Amino acid sequence: MDLEALQNELKTKLNEKEYILRDIKTLKMKNRKKEINLSNAQNALSFLQDTSLDTQKQLEFHINEMVSAGLNSVFDDNYGFVSQFVLKREKTECNLFFEKDGNLIDPFSYSGLGAADVAAFCLLAASLSMDKNCPPILILDEPFKHLDLEHHEAAGELVYNISKSLGIQIIMVTHSQMFTQYADKVFKVKRKKGISQVTEN
Repeated sequence: MDLEALQNELKTKLNEKEYILRDIKTLKMKNRKKEINLSNAQNALSFLQDTSLDTQKQLEFHINEMVSAGLNSVFDDNYGFVSQFVLKREKTECNLFFEKDGNLIDPFSYSGLGAADVAAFCLLAASLSMDKNCPPILILDEPFKHLDLEHHEAAGELVYNISKSLGIQIIMVTHSQMFTQYADKVFKVKRKKGISQVTEN
């Protein structure tokens, strides 16, 4: 191989080296941008997780306080209500319990479902009070059907107080006369020959 051929080969190799060095520089810049983007994404995710946890804690507090107050306004048993947000299969779920004497109890396995009826009503009111996009109206069909008659007056007072304090209009179907004394308007429905007749009391 003569000197000229060697010089041409060297020039070619130097050009290849320059291209490779330029490619390495470009790849390093791209890698740095990806590292910055990843770091930003991790920071954003961490911020969202922290915000989500704070929101969940506030939500837990709001729900627990409201439902516990509702239960204790109807019953003398010193109920507590506990909502726990847990992450399952990458989704947040909310577990609900009664708390009595430091023990957590499944509301549906508790003796009688009257307390579950009261808790369900308070949960509906609490969720509605937090949703500013939803009209403040609850339409309920026999919401206290499992509740003992002796507690109907206290439940009626609870419905009235929640309606007034949260500004929620409550339309309720009931067979219990005890609730009517807390209503602004009462309509009586009777069926005659299969036709419903409505009169205002």
